[in-house]
Amino acid sequence: MKETREIAAALGGLPAGGGAAVLVTLVKLAGSAYSGPGARMVVLPTGTIAGTFGAACFEQDLVGHAEKVRASGAATTVSYDLTADDGPWGLGMGCRGKLDLLLEPVTPGTTPEVLTFLIEAARARQAAAVATVFRTGDDPMLVLGERLLLRADGVAGGDFGSGPLRTEVKAAARAALKKKKSGFLVQPVAGGEAEVLVEYVPPPIALVAGGAGRDTAPLARLAGELGWDVRLLGKDEMPKVLDPRTAAVVMSHHLERDTALLAALLPSPCGYVGVLGSHARTSEIMAELGRRGQAPTKRQLARLHSPVGLDVGAETPGEVALSIVAEIQAFFAGRRGGALRKRKGSIHDRP
Repeated sequence: MKETREIAAALGGLPAGGGAAVLVTLVKLAGSAYSGPGARMVVLPTGTIAGTFGAACFEQDLVGHAEKVRASGAATTVSYDLTADDGPWGLGMGCRGKLDLLLEPVTPGTTPEVLTFLIEAARARQAAAVATVFRTGDDPMLVLGERLLLRADGVAGGDFGSGPLRTEVKAAARAALKKKKSGFLVQPVAGGEAEVLVEYVPPPIALVAGGAGRDTAPLARLAGELGWDVRLLGKDEMPKVLDPRTAAVVMSHHLERDTALLAALLPSPCGYVGVLGSHARTSEIMAELGRRGQAPTKRQLARLHSPVGLDVGAETPGEVALSIVAEIQAFFAGRRGGALRKRKGSIHDRP
């Protein structure tokens, strides 16, 4: 989401009478690459880039393709094969992916609907599905780059008409929201096959931190750098509007305050609850909650991370913040937080 906002901001800063920008979307990937399908960047009229796929080896070549799209005013797809041992995109690159990219001209002074839709979905704390046509066969009823946009609460958008595949694409978008997983739709059409990338885009992680010590600031700073929604609670403020994509960290260093915060957080829909401090201190809080008739259930305790953070040998406030942010990231990604060298198979979860 951070990259989406940065791209939208870059486009919003362009003059209405200037040249067109080109939105680039990674729509298909075979093999290994830094980013997965759905990653975006934009080539501005000056040739500068906002956003990235983490693959600078071909970004300058993309600028050349963007110039052609800007001149023609028509969307196109570009493919890169980074698996070969020879040729400009294989020799010495070390990459092992085949990438298909969709390039679309952006009218000067405007922001593509897909970006504004995703930003609004994030603001509303709603998951979204984005279905993008990137191969049309020879079907004249399909348009390269047309989209169907759907939020979990039913809000819809996009320019996908009433022609072929609308029923299938809408069903695929709903399935992506239900399964919380991206995928592809391949359907026979006139003149061949159509391919549609169906992205699942969850709302950004929300971080709620209860505390005002020296360790709170680096935690908020690191989370903000990742594009999370960060809220620091005031001295006596209690958490509100929590959802399953929220991580709450109790770190006031005041026993009574931490007890009150946990009493509110554990029964909430908050997905992750962390407590700064030792096992013994958290046990003391749990005992006090029991005396007050607020003893947590087993299900609530399963969401409790105490001591909070990964075991990285953290000592300083910045190191502690790093360990906390890393554990939260791993939790919402469904990972254990161990060393990648011990992971079997791909390090990425991709459609």
